[in-house]
Amino acid sequence: MTLLGDNAVMSQLMMRIFSKLYYTPDYTDNAKNIAEALYMEYRALNAGVGWAGNKIKSLYEEGKLAKNSEADGAEETGSEDAAGEGALKADAAPKKRAPWEYVFDGSESEDGTYFWILKPEAVRAYRELVEADIWGGEAIRRFLDEDVSAAGVEGNLFSKPSETTVGRIRRYLDEEHTFHRKSFGEHPRCTVCGAERLSLLRAVPYGDDDFNHKGLVFCPTHGSLFAAHLITFNDRGELLISDRLTDKEKSLFNLTEGMQAVNPFSRRRMAVHRRIFNQEGRKHK
Repeated sequence: MTLLGDNAVMSQLMMRIFSKLYYTPDYTDNAKNIAEALYMEYRALNAGVGWAGNKIKSLYEEGKLAKNSEADGAEETGSEDAAGEGALKADAAPKKRAPWEYVFDGSESEDGTYFWILKPEAVRAYRELVEADIWGGEAIRRFLDEDVSAAGVEGNLFSKPSETTVGRIRRYLDEEHTFHRKSFGEHPRCTVCGAERLSLLRAVPYGDDDFNHKGLVFCPTHGSLFAAHLITFNDRGELLISDRLTDKEKSLFNLTEGMQAVNPFSRRRMAVHRRIFNQEGRKHK
């Protein structure tokens, strides 16, 4: 997550590669397909990612990134800094790895084709941003990525005509608008803090994660936390807070374990949300 927030490392190009791989089966794709989808020459893509890889490697070797216990086969050493991230001890020797191994895995097929694979840690970090809808429009980006014709492939039997993609986008926007209107009800307010300013509120789907059911209404901060499964509620309507949040973040976001939900919700759909909350929490440990 630290890498994704560092513009000096994660350029727009790198984030587009993340998006491309995130929506592919098994988070895997042919390197040349990635280059074509980004409308760029294959060697230029390698050069751009190689530069970012070297930046990541330098940050790691300087002790500015948390040590990955899963990749290194050892537990983290170091203390919690102000942001709550594990820092390497000054005398800890980082494991030597190829630059791309800090974000991507790779494999080679029998015919010599090389594939890029988004690492599990990178998938989890990117999913948190997507589910929190930090940029907005991720669903529309997915529709466009699935439209093979948009990548310049002509005469492909399986390519969607452009009017199909335009129709999907228009239908999605209409469903999203209806979902928000339906979810707000007569007295919209944030489920956590009770904020009532209409222009700041947003409805977040949960459970089945679609627009067919009413969502829960939140302010931007608490809505992003809920969408990213950093907070959830038990069957009694009490707030549960993920261990992924630091004490400083809990204080900044005015979160207290056991706070009562301001709005009612579906227990069945909240159980689905809570299961993902628990799964993500176990991965963090």
